[in-house]
Amino acid sequence: MFRLICSRETWYDLFTSSTAPTHDLIVKNQPFITLILSLLVSLSLFVGVGFAQGQPVLQLSAVQVGLFPEYIRSSVLVVLDIELAGDADEPVLLTFQIPADSDSLEVSTRTIEGESLPLAYETSEIGKWRDVRFTTAAQNILIEYYDPNLVKEGDLRLFEFQWLSIYAVEKLSLTVRQPFGAGQIQAEPPLVSSEVGPDNATYFTRQVGRVPPGELFTLNLLYIKDTGNLAYPALNVEPAESVSDTTPGRTPSPFSVIMWLLTVAVAVLVLVSAYYWWFKSNVMEKQDRTVQGVGIMNPEKQAVFCHECGMRSRPGDSYCSNCGTELRRPDLNLRRSTP
Repeated sequence: MFRLICSRETWYDLFTSSTAPTHDLIVKNQPFITLILSLLVSLSLFVGVGFAQGQPVLQLSAVQVGLFPEYIRSSVLVVLDIELAGDADEPVLLTFQIPADSDSLEVSTRTIEGESLPLAYETSEIGKWRDVRFTTAAQNILIEYYDPNLVKEGDLRLFEFQWLSIYAVEKLSLTVRQPFGAGQIQAEPPLVSSEVGPDNATYFTRQVGRVPPGELFTLNLLYIKDTGNLAYPALNVEPAESVSDTTPGRTPSPFSVIMWLLTVAVAVLVLVSAYYWWFKSNVMEKQDRTVQGVGIMNPEKQAVFCHECGMRSRPGDSYCSNCGTELRRPDLNLRRSTP
């Protein structure tokens, strides 16, 4: 601004030090010239301030990009682990770009203790990009989404990842997880190092370095996955929490099922034995006593055998129908008098 004002005074001195006709013309139009110069200075200041305000001053200390092709879904899981440069004293409004056709977006912050806290965000689509806006004072931010742009041509897989941001990144790094059953991953630019992770999968990494704001970085991946090969190891299935006998929904072991069946069988056997003992003691003995009582109270109705030939007689017979011998019947008075 000082230079512009000085320039305006210099221009005025130059005009006033010219020849007389020119001097008279300038003096005559001095208010008009002064107004034009003032407008030019104001316009230059407005453009300078607007340009300064439009430039993002926030920088990203580090961005770690994690790519997980065919991890859970048939698409690619993208994880952006972002670290802001410096400590934010107040909440700041941040905007990041992701593909417009991405889905299952999640934005969260990570505390010092490692706890993940979800963040509210807004989105708006601009062409093939989607702006994700949110406000936070945290230094570590996690953005996760699924990119469906994994091209499948038989066993061939192709994927292109693009990073575009209005913020400068001091350290951009890439980590790519090799899917189970896939061959060696080919990348452009190449992935430098590899190591086996805790899930027995191979992870490839590359340190990209600094990326200026507005510069597009692209990573192309190519690999072959034999979907018909069942020999490769699958993911280890682990419980989300410790499993015990009291865990809800836990399937009982075969041993416990057998013990339960044996207990039920023993209980049923005890009940059947108790019922049989009760039935024999009360019903069957009562029937025997009733039959015997009928024979004692009514000797004539009781069948007897001939003591000579052994022929069984009919109830009421006094003589044997075979040999004619007089039958001997029990004496009721004798039975009653017997102690």
